[in-house]
Amino acid sequence: MHSPRFYVDYALHFLMSHSRHGTHSPFVYQLVDEVIYAPGKEGEPREKVQRLRSRLVSRFKSGFVVAGGDNVETITSQLGQTWPQLHAGSVLVLNDIYRSRRMKALWHTIQERPDVTVTIDLFYLGLVFFHKGQAKEDFRIRF
Repeated sequence: MHSPRFYVDYALHFLMSHSRHGTHSPFVYQLVDEVIYAPGKEGEPREKVQRLRSRLVSRFKSGFVVAGGDNVETITSQLGQTWPQLHAGSVLVLNDIYRSRRMKALWHTIQERPDVTVTIDLFYLGLVFFHKGQAKEDFRIRF
């Protein structure tokens, strides 16, 4: 059972987020169009978060990291160990970014890091990219 704040956060996310048409980054538009909003295919997981993770792994292959756990300390520890290995082609997926205040704070801390160039807030997941030469941008996308 989620807290009332979770549902308030969801409503705010929905109101403030965009579809692919509200996205001005060619990279993010293409990712949303071809991966996030692509129609389901036979053999893909039925649950949308699992399906998206599967598609992201297929799209980006190496350097792909999923950070998750039961508490923020576990996730922070995971990130501390893997962060030095992240590079321009890496993709970091952070699960349940609105699960608690501490998770939201961790998400915002990651967004503020100077080596992070693009973040995509999908409410249930946060996607983090490290593209060299791209302007720093944070997106909220309906999912």
